[in-house]
Amino acid sequence: MKKRFLNWLDNRQHLAYTIIIPTLFLLLCFAYYPAIQSFRFSFLKYNIKMPGRTGFNGLVNYIAVLRDPQFIKSVIRVSYFMSIATVLVVLISLGIALTLNVKFGGRGILRTIIIIPWAIPPVVNGFLWKWIFNGDFGALNGLLFQLGIIDKYQFWLNNPFVALNLSIFMFVWRYSPFITVLFLGVLQSIPNELYEAARVDGAGPLGQFFFITVPSLQRVGAIAVILILIASFTVFDDIYALMGFDEATKTPMIYNYEVTFEMGRFGKGSAMAYMIGIFLFILTMLYIRMSFRKEKA
Repeated sequence: MKKRFLNWLDNRQHLAYTIIIPTLFLLLCFAYYPAIQSFRFSFLKYNIKMPGRTGFNGLVNYIAVLRDPQFIKSVIRVSYFMSIATVLVVLISLGIALTLNVKFGGRGILRTIIIIPWAIPPVVNGFLWKWIFNGDFGALNGLLFQLGIIDKYQFWLNNPFVALNLSIFMFVWRYSPFITVLFLGVLQSIPNELYEAARVDGAGPLGQFFFITVPSLQRVGAIAVILILIASFTVFDDIYALMGFDEATKTPMIYNYEVTFEMGRFGKGSAMAYMIGIFLFILTMLYIRMSFRKEKA
């Protein structure tokens, strides 16, 4: 029996089926089946806390989501989050990448250190910054008090606008290293001969940057922007660990989790999830198109 099975595996096509079928089975069980179930729930009046009142209600859940003031506020909030975070991550990452691309002592050590924020798990990152921003014993208050910038400890996270911007800062701190690595990889691939030729032609540092560096970074820069938009829209663990379900930092992802699992409204939550999924699908398609353009270039 064992010999027959081994002989059967000698066929490349049979081996391929043997490897692929278990993977497809796992995808069907843990990805496609839940997605289909969620799509079905989105057309039902389904509250897990009241299972006896389940029934079909068509597009009512989708209409309810679009009319929900809390959802609209969360979309406005995450739009602000995405805009500020994208600009800051790109600028900071580009600055760090340009610095690390210059030869100086200890550059290898700095390249290793710079990736640490990206390696920290999101939940740990959220609790770390929650301690830093703590109004009673936080490190930020301690530092500012010692420097004489503040005369008493501040409860930073109690102010909604400040809390939202501190959440953005936390995201920028964690995500910038990844984009820095992308930029640095492109910068190191630019031939030095181009810069030498530009210097011979009389181009200064600014001219070299705008006519050589920027054009070389255009494609990876576009990909980086899309990745930041996706990451900032879907950020959940960091903000939840920092603020929980606080209104000040409630994004569509956090609100969707609250509606579905805290309130038990699986019908409305599923409809919201599919609406969020459509937006993410569009961003993902843009990312794929930009990636293929890069390969063809």
